[in-house]
Amino acid sequence: MQEYAPGIVGEVKYARQDGGYYVQLYDREGTPVGRTGLWRTEAKAREAARKLAEKMRGE
Repeated sequence: MQEYAPGIVGEVKYARQDGGYYVQLYDREGTPVGRTGLWRTEAKAREAARKLAEKMRGE
């Protein structure tokens, strides 16, 4: 698990059937709060997760 924003952590997962990576985001209690789209590389998925977490934190 990696922290993407204060209080929001995420786990990179590989979608074997679709052939790409996505990041599932969780709050401090472990409740799922969001998910990125599917990306070809792990680095792109992590960047998308960082942007999504910042957006969620700003709301």
